[in-house]
Amino acid sequence: MRLKAKEIAKELGVSPATVSLALNDRPGINQETKQRILDYIQEREEEIRQEKEQEHQGSKGSILMLNYVKSGIIMNQKIRQSNNQPTFNGEIEKQVKKAGYQFCFRSFQESIQEVDEILDECRKLDVKGIYIIAAEMNQGDIYPFLQLQIPIVTGDNLFYEEGIDSFLIDNREGIARGVDYLIDKGHSHIVYLAENVDIFNFVERRTAFVLEMARRECGDASHRIRHLGSNVDEVYESMLRYLDEGVKGTTAFVLESSVISLGVSKALLERQVRIPRDISLIGFDALPPISLLGVNLTLIKGTHTKRHLAAIKHLMRHIEDENEEIVKVYYKTRLLEGNSVFDKTKYIYSK
Repeated sequence: MRLKAKEIAKELGVSPATVSLALNDRPGINQETKQRILDYIQEREEEIRQEKEQEHQGSKGSILMLNYVKSGIIMNQKIRQSNNQPTFNGEIEKQVKKAGYQFCFRSFQESIQEVDEILDECRKLDVKGIYIIAAEMNQGDIYPFLQLQIPIVTGDNLFYEEGIDSFLIDNREGIARGVDYLIDKGHSHIVYLAENVDIFNFVERRTAFVLEMARRECGDASHRIRHLGSNVDEVYESMLRYLDEGVKGTTAFVLESSVISLGVSKALLERQVRIPRDISLIGFDALPPISLLGVNLTLIKGTHTKRHLAAIKHLMRHIEDENEEIVKVYYKTRLLEGNSVFDKTKYIYSK
């Protein structure tokens, strides 16, 4: 299959005339652009060649990436979908096809679907392994999938006793980053604002908050966790009531999720609470691409796309070479510094 100049131009953001100059080795195009076009053509032709080889040899079967949705509160926020496909699927599908498998993505809605439906589909598609984005799953939800007797890897949840490999955000390390950052800026009376959902990542973060506050000798923080709601509007209304009660000397909040970050910020700004001068904020995980009215939130950022890709690659290795060892892979977080934390030490110790 010969690549068309128009398709190459559209993919690389150049004109068809520029592509023609590069292909015919004519002047009028700089060397860097020319090389980029030639490299792209070489890469695409190799991909097409491999795809044809795989079609000729026949597929090894399918790899399924399954988004397990229980309530829809968490995972529908986490994965922005286009035509029911996560935006990060391109590289994953490329790697799966390169290994000789067909790639399938499904979103299983527990409230409206029967699990037997997805199990039957797995059999029809000749699924050889499943990667489940399992943030909303309970421990018992994994058992039906074990009937398939194929390798399973989970993300955002832990099924160690069932012998399932897991790829996880290191919530303990992330919360430690956040608590250390706030305490080093002079904050000791910190409150953790939580959703009303007890999913794996959230429970880990709350436990870590209590442990890290104790480690830094800030007292028993088990009573400093306040649940606000499960969507932005609920969080906003609950936060307004919390502000009416008075925050009782609190100088900083740890925000459990993007939902908490958005609802809390909205309430604080409406009540004209100055961020960070009156109250400091540190969030966990990425925010949607919308403005918080000038607040550049300091964030503890987890790894998602790279983690999902690594999990899929591990799953394919597990299919090819069965290994009895159970692995738990934790990905460290990053702290992205914004303007939402007030440095009290500059005022406490300055003369």
